[in-house]
Amino acid sequence: MKYTEIAQKLIKSPKQRLAVICYAQYDGKILFINRTREPFSGFLVPPGGKVEDGEGIEEAIRREFREETGLELNNLRLKMVTSEEGPEHYNWVLFIFVAELNSDKFIQSDEGELVWVEKDKIFEENLSPIDKALARYILDGSNKVKLAQIKYSEDKSIEDLKIEDLDSIFE
Repeated sequence: MKYTEIAQKLIKSPKQRLAVICYAQYDGKILFINRTREPFSGFLVPPGGKVEDGEGIEEAIRREFREETGLELNNLRLKMVTSEEGPEHYNWVLFIFVAELNSDKFIQSDEGELVWVEKDKIFEENLSPIDKALARYILDGSNKVKLAQIKYSEDKSIEDLKIEDLDSIFE
């Protein structure tokens, strides 16, 4: 399955933009960023960002992660793709990856403060509501890639969430 094929199948609106994030681990911890602006201002989210024109999906996550953390991703694996619709800043086709890191020494980001969180304690932290809903699928250790279809209400809360195997959209 190619990333472009996935994106083409999932884009429902011209407002939706392609984006990438990565749950990257080092020594039992996952690196999050405490967002200072929308989307999800004030919450912990994995580092990532928008895909630039002409850029590949894996190229984008490696660039975004490096820019925000100074770290290189290893053993990158796609775990989930989301199709998100809602108010401004909440319209994405988001590719969510997991990866490993060789170091816990990061640079400071202008996107917010970077924070290490113990993998087994992430649900005790101030994760965004959607990350809390999706993390168990992303961090389950399986090789299955999931699809999440998300609708946000005007107050940016989750109005509707459907999760299935990504393969189901290509049957």
